[in-house]
Amino acid sequence: MSVIEFVPRNSPTQEFVRCEDVSLHVFATVQIQAEIRRVLYALSTPEYMEAWLQLPETERIECYPDQGSFDRFRIDLFACGNRRGCIYGSCLLSKPDKITYLWERDPSEGRPKSIVEVRLWGGHGCCTLKLEHGIFRSQAEAQWHSAMWNNSLRKLCRITEGIGIAR
Repeated sequence: MSVIEFVPRNSPTQEFVRCEDVSLHVFATVQIQAEIRRVLYALSTPEYMEAWLQLPETERIECYPDQGSFDRFRIDLFACGNRRGCIYGSCLLSKPDKITYLWERDPSEGRPKSIVEVRLWGGHGCCTLKLEHGIFRSQAEAQWHSAMWNNSLRKLCRITEGIGIAR
């Protein structure tokens, strides 16, 4: 299991607490100094996902909503000026505080779909995000997604907290 835990910014450890790989899932918890609705909007809108998603071995991404559906999207990955793969996804807001993604990375390579579940709790300008993503076929795939979520959640915090997107 890959475990990523973040703590509030005023903590002595600042951000990253631990990450361990013992199965084929990724778990993450992060506290964000922002209203839940602002975080939900960033998580569920493809155009905003482009601002915070950080994928390994990728220089830039482009996110596109599926024109035929309100809940599906595609993420194109680019490196060295060339398209290097894609992720197909769908996003379901099932409760006011829960998002479920169906995630399919490079379907042409025969990778199975995985499920990402995100829950949010909070109030008064602060929320806690808990994420679970899995199950993956290999340890390498789990580590790739662990790095992606680690970097992406850090950037999501910076953006939704209004600190900026410099990186």
